[in-house]
Amino acid sequence: MVALFPVVCAAPLSKEVMDRFIEQNDDVDEDEWCLVFVDSIDNYYDEPSRAPIENDSNPNSPFIGKTPQECHQLLLKLVENTESEIMPSYFAILDERSTRDDTVLLVCAARGLDGEILGWPTVRATFQASAIALMLYHSGHSSVEEDVERAESEPDHVYRGQWSTVK
Repeated sequence: MVALFPVVCAAPLSKEVMDRFIEQNDDVDEDEWCLVFVDSIDNYYDEPSRAPIENDSNPNSPFIGKTPQECHQLLLKLVENTESEIMPSYFAILDERSTRDDTVLLVCAARGLDGEILGWPTVRATFQASAIALMLYHSGHSSVEEDVERAESEPDHVYRGQWSTVK
């Protein structure tokens, strides 16, 4: 089993929003889909989330209202406590804004040569561009910093990947 990219639920999310997130990432082959919605630090996560989602997210998700740094700390705790098959250093945050405009906050824990965490760079991305972006960050073929530069050329500063409105 490939490790999964967590998509943390930092706001109460309807199953329709979560389905839309999955459906808008349809350019990712089903056998390569490796994102999982995370709304608890007590559950064991070892399979990707698939549409249709059966339930709304946990209204008491510990990620609600948390910063990227705090979400990362909770994901590390989740892995430590449950041995979930997730990659806590590359993740997406579905927040209140996500429910309004189908965007997500992508986060990558930046580490120095000694492994020490230097920061948590983020970029706001469309649902459609998010899964591929996380996969590219993990493989080293792109970075949050590069996508921030690309997003700055968009009128709303949202990263769109290959679906950019800027030519």
